[in-house]
Amino acid sequence: MATTLTFKHLFHPTDLSGSSHTAFVHALKLALTWRASLTMLHMGHREEAWSEMPQVRHTLKRWGVIEDEMDVAEFERLGCGIRKVVAKGTDPLEACMDHLREHHADLLVLTTHQQSSGFDPLRRKVAAPLARSLGQAALFLPHHLPGFVDPRTGQVTLDRILIPVARHPDPMVSIRAAIMVTEGLGLRDVECTLLHVGSKPEFPDPALPRSNGCRWEQVDRQGDIVDTIVAVHDEISAGLIIMASEGHDGFLDVLLGSTTERVLEKIKCPMLAIRA
Repeated sequence: MATTLTFKHLFHPTDLSGSSHTAFVHALKLALTWRASLTMLHMGHREEAWSEMPQVRHTLKRWGVIEDEMDVAEFERLGCGIRKVVAKGTDPLEACMDHLREHHADLLVLTTHQQSSGFDPLRRKVAAPLARSLGQAALFLPHHLPGFVDPRTGQVTLDRILIPVARHPDPMVSIRAAIMVTEGLGLRDVECTLLHVGSKPEFPDPALPRSNGCRWEQVDRQGDIVDTIVAVHDEISAGLIIMASEGHDGFLDVLLGSTTERVLEKIKCPMLAIRA
């Protein structure tokens, strides 16, 4: 039986680029949704980096969430704590890992395939170790795509979610994640496609819970796992993919390694990767 899934501590490393801003607005929206804490980390000279960090209260005012960005009490009533950290050093992976060893995080919100010459948290030598650190879940935002949160208004557009499933790991982990995302964001009747790649007798048959946020559909396909996921993603125009893994011995062997990177190179939407 899958345990209830909750994300109460979010972590977002930023290089202050436009691509990283997309991940920031998703992290901020989810922190508001779940009344969670959000830590943003950047490497640089403290004075310069601090002034250039994403402006949280200014963004919330633009979204219409608060009226006065200078009113600290109004912001505190939202129930989400925001922390900005400027790290020293030259190794972004080491800085992130050091922080995460000292400060618990449930969810990493990360930009993928950034092409800047500066802080790039998701280059091949950084992405998998960071996402694997302490077993945290990760929301990956492709750098060239807008995602499902409008940065100008904070409004969410998410009509379809793709959920690859197998008997192991427990598909209820991804199913509960879909419910948490959709209901938390106040969405209704989001089409959630449960995709099984393999023989029909192996198709898992979870007891799908009732949800105002999700409308379930089950699809069975055969073929290469990565190619099939990408093909179905294209067919349904998925706005989010949710993938779960038990690690090296689970579905999509080494989820937070080459398989995920191969999928991320081809998909046109964010991916939420979680450990069962």
